[in-house]
Amino acid sequence: MLTDTEIKKAIREATAERVLNDQAGGRGAGSLRLRIRPSDEGVTATWFAFWKTGGVRSTRTLGRYPGMTAAQARAAYHNEIVPQLLAGKNPAAPKAPCGRRATVGELFRAYVADLKTKGRASWPEVERALLHAKDNAADALGRNRLAGEIEAADVAGYLAKFYRRGSRSAADHQRAYVSAAFGWAVKAANDYTVDDRQDWGMKFNPAALVRRDYEAVQARDRNLSADELRVLWHAAAPGENGFTLETAAAIRLLIGTGQRVQEVLRLDGAELDLAAALWRMPREKTKLRLRPHVVPLPRQVLPVLADLAAAHGTGPLFPGRAGRERMDHRSVKQAIDRWLALPGVTAAQFQTRDLRRTWKSRTGEIGIGRDMRDLIQQHAGQDAGTVHYDRADYLPQMRAAMAKWEAWLDGVLA
Repeated sequence: MLTDTEIKKAIREATAERVLNDQAGGRGAGSLRLRIRPSDEGVTATWFAFWKTGGVRSTRTLGRYPGMTAAQARAAYHNEIVPQLLAGKNPAAPKAPCGRRATVGELFRAYVADLKTKGRASWPEVERALLHAKDNAADALGRNRLAGEIEAADVAGYLAKFYRRGSRSAADHQRAYVSAAFGWAVKAANDYTVDDRQDWGMKFNPAALVRRDYEAVQARDRNLSADELRVLWHAAAPGENGFTLETAAAIRLLIGTGQRVQEVLRLDGAELDLAAALWRMPREKTKLRLRPHVVPLPRQVLPVLADLAAAHGTGPLFPGRAGRERMDHRSVKQAIDRWLALPGVTAAQFQTRDLRRTWKSRTGEIGIGRDMRDLIQQHAGQDAGTVHYDRADYLPQMRAAMAKWEAWLDGVLA
């Protein structure tokens, strides 16, 4: 079996594509492998299952390392791949049912599986919205109806229920999820980059014909003052005011670094270099997935990160409950809401995403330039010149900016 030390060494020394073999599942059950591939944007490491059927080689991607640890990859391989191979089935990525048209439920499950395979951070929320929530789309549209029979009127009728009860934002989000799933199915039948194309019986995307409610999502401007940050920071101590170690650490990391909520909650211990005060975010965990991102860490967040690493090791530092691999933003929001409802707490209502806006606003007030703030928060670097040509290392400049923020936090938190 591969160890973390072996994997990290292979990634660090990679100069050409290389495949590591973790283990075999037994006769006829293939093997689990890790493909390490260097590129201009960095080195990626992808877990995949390998097997032969009738002498023909087949593979199925399971996830990216370190987002999927070796233990998690082995569990996925033994639970999802080996049983199907031993039963004589093909465990390749989800496909349309052979010989018949697919149902809405089958299509949605395959779409979520595709998101999960590609390492998309949104897959748990998409799965909940499409398949498991109280007002999930599958049940509303007809879980066992043929997907190709769904019309725009069906989607509009489903969304109208949210709109009538005043949940315009929820309606807009559900429209986006349903449209993405049906759009994925339409494109699958016409994907010229694969030989085995999937036909889900979809001729058009019915949700794309439903007008979007552009006024459903209003831009927020809530940001916390220095006094509010001080109160929140000291209240969000592990074990105090209902905050667990994980929810307290998430809040302090959001305040300290200004990163996106989902990026914080997807943090693995293997990405931290506490001695150098650095968070090395792999490319696949960034929003645009263009290149790895390095975040200098202010001194104030190091103690709680050390506690997290001691508790959870090199894997996910914010594990979820009820079988979920990772915590989602609702857990942090609920912890904040419980604190705001406590007797004597006078802080005004805010959301977890408001902390990212707060970082942007307060760092601007203390003289950190817009370009540097954008760079740290990954708002920069989307133009052609940066994407294709700029390979400069801005870490020294980012460290200087974060040192300025660290000094400001010292004064505010004292």
